[in-house]
This record gives sequence, structure tokens and C-alpha cells, in this order.
Amino acid sequence: MTSPDTDRPDGVSDEVIVALEDCSDTQLREIIHYAQQLLREHPSLTDAIESRGDEELVYTEDHGAYTIAVVERPNETGWARGPFVYRVNWEPARDGWDGQYRWHYLGKVQAESDGDRR
Repeated sequence: MTSPDTDRPDGVSDEVIVALEDCSDTQLREIIHYAQQLLREHPSLTDAIESRGDEELVYTEDHGAYTIAVVERPNETGWARGPFVYRVNWEPARDGWDGQYRWHYLGKVQAESDGDRR
């Protein structure tokens, strides 16, 4: 039985939570082992992200459900060159459509000059 102070995970169905709460310690360890095997079968979102079109992927940072990606456009000059920051997440397949990466523009990376941010 779980303590009342245990945080319930977001995005997990009530049926799964109830089933897990009814498990013994041995069963929970086996479930954890199984879940870890499943995770190893899927590349992380960060490992799967590739550059798009005329952009060059400069930096990625894994945040679990999403990845921060910094890109530059080497064929551009000035402001249009970047770098630009995006939050990238995977949108699973639904309603007959294949899953896809969603790139959400967060802004241009601001350069530091003489210790001041622009």
C-alpha cells in the first residue's frame, strides 16, 4: 500500500496506478525492470532529432518529455543566421496519421556583450 504522501504521476491512467499500488515489492521491481527494457528499445527523443532543411543542429538538451534544440542557418547572415531555440516533442500517431516531431519556436539566442544580455 502506498503512503498518502506519494505523488501520483501525470499522464498515467488510474487503472495502471491502482494496479501498481496493489503490487508487492517483488512485483514492482519486476515492473521496473520491464519498463527499463522498454525504454532501451526506443531511442531518446534527443538522439532521434535531426537537422531540418537549411538548419544546422548546434546543441540539444534532453528534458524527458521534450528536448531543447538550438539551430543555426549557415547560409544566412546577420539576424537570420541565428542561433534559434526550439522545444521539440514527439506527437504520437493518432487517427490514422503517423507520429511526428513538433518544433515550437522559443526565440533567438541572445549574445552576451560586455557582461550584459541584449
